[in-house]
Amino acid sequence: MAELPRYFTTEFTDVFLEAINKDAVFQKAARSMRETIALRGTDTPDKKDVEVRYRVHDGRIELLSFEEQDAPGPLRTTKFVKGSMLARTTAPYDFWVKLDKGEVGVIDVIMSPDYKLEGPKLKVLRYIRAFTRMGDVAAELPKRY
Repeated sequence: MAELPRYFTTEFTDVFLEAINKDAVFQKAARSMRETIALRGTDTPDKKDVEVRYRVHDGRIELLSFEEQDAPGPLRTTKFVKGSMLARTTAPYDFWVKLDKGEVGVIDVIMSPDYKLEGPKLKVLRYIRAFTRMGDVAAELPKRY
């Protein structure tokens, strides 16, 4: 039996994209969305910082880039350029794991100094159903941490 993909790796990203692009709930929530987003996880088990950049369009997601650097690296200090994407989120890998496992909720995310959201908050809220479904689909996938 093949080993499960680990969260925040290229292997997990491939599995996630396949699942999310088949998900009818996500497709409906993101049907009018045409945005680029980035998710950053710092201090992964491989001592890396990771940024996964996605383009969401017409109810589908495509991978634009998967960048990995030794932690702590310059990825952490890359300036968010307004207009280059809708949003970028950054959190330590351990925080992403807690979110994936359902150990922290939306209020915890908002209140946590460990979770950073960059981009126009009101516009991000417009797509909250799509983002919530992305998290739900990721949480449902078999994986290891």
